[in-house]
Amino acid sequence: MALIKCPECQKEISDKALACPNCGLPLRREDRGTYDILIKREKQWFLINPPIKIQVDSTEKYELESGEEIVIPMTTGKHDILFSLGPRKTTASFEVKENMELTIKSNRVSGELEVLGYGIATTNNSPTISVGVGIGGIIDK
Repeated sequence: MALIKCPECQKEISDKALACPNCGLPLRREDRGTYDILIKREKQWFLINPPIKIQVDSTEKYELESGEEIVIPMTTGKHDILFSLGPRKTTASFEVKENMELTIKSNRVSGELEVLGYGIATTNNSPTISVGVGIGGIIDK
């Protein structure tokens, strides 16, 4: 669930509301300007390949396996989607004005999640991990 502004009274209301609880204005899906956001996860071959967790506007949660895609309806306006894969997190911020397509993949070298699409600003919030190989094996520093 995302919060949108009522076109009549400008109060914040749920995007799922059928009418504004403040002023009573009927809200149909078409009036709110709801568009489909297609999120595709590239098929990548890793020994361990858990699903990427997706959180839309800090509320709705989804999971996406390698090679899968999902369609999420979103209302017009600014939205944030948090993509996480273990400690790796990337936030995509964008404004919904039309149907959109996002592609997500894991960078094989850095492990960062890369989100690609038109008009998207991303922020990575991933820990820095250095790995060294010595006589004892792999060591996290």
